[in-house]
Amino acid sequence: MRKIPLRFKIATAIVVSIGLIWTMTPILWIVMTSFKERAEQMNIPPTLFPKRWTVQNYAEFFKRADFIRSFSNSILVTVSSTAISLMLALPGAYALARFKFRFKNLFAFLILLARMTPPVVMVVPFFLIARFLELNRTYFPIIIASSFLSVPFALWMMRGFFAEVPGSLEEAALIDGCTRSQAIRKVILPVIAPGLAATSILSALIAWNQFMFAVVLTNSSTRTLPVLVSMFVSERNIDWGAMSAAAVITALPMIIFALLVQNNLVRGLAAGSVKG
Repeated sequence: MRKIPLRFKIATAIVVSIGLIWTMTPILWIVMTSFKERAEQMNIPPTLFPKRWTVQNYAEFFKRADFIRSFSNSILVTVSSTAISLMLALPGAYALARFKFRFKNLFAFLILLARMTPPVVMVVPFFLIARFLELNRTYFPIIIASSFLSVPFALWMMRGFFAEVPGSLEEAALIDGCTRSQAIRKVILPVIAPGLAATSILSALIAWNQFMFAVVLTNSSTRTLPVLVSMFVSERNIDWGAMSAAAVITALPMIIFALLVQNNLVRGLAAGSVKG
């Protein structure tokens, strides 16, 4: 194995450090602001660390009567949209990876085009359809909208994982008497389980962090946590402390979730990176 030059290691460490500082500084600022008193939040020049630590901002956020409801709504929307995305993406990804048919690449591109379309372009059509079907007071519009964003992403990820599995495994299962659905369920899915886990995790992140559709397609009874965070901005002022505390609380479940499943995420992403 060729030895990596020391200067290359130093340059890599510098680039990674700059990227880490660039990424983490805004996050650290939000966390520190959530522990500052109201007067200190507007200090000139601003200070990163609070002089007097307080949890009043968190207490103010937790005192809101709609916190538990918004938290439950976020979980419901995330779980539902992730399940729908996987149910739609799995057969589509399998078909694109295994079957040869006319305009296959065109279909794959059109599916990807839905993910490339800016969400702001699709908000009004989703809102008008929900209102026409009288679903604007239910969870269905935001669940379907979140699934709309997740399905193309999940399909393209799963397509790569299916393509990595040798067709001989499936052929052997068919020869042994399995139907195609049994071969997929008993042979293929266990092999691509890490990829399926990685796709589920990233789809859940897309649904949990969805704001554009959520702010338009939800109401007081169905709003999610990202929408609740935005409610600390009013016409007269912005409650930076409470909003920062709300942002930390909103991000915390996904951070904990990512730490718990990081091994599956790494295995899944690595599974599709090397040709067999």
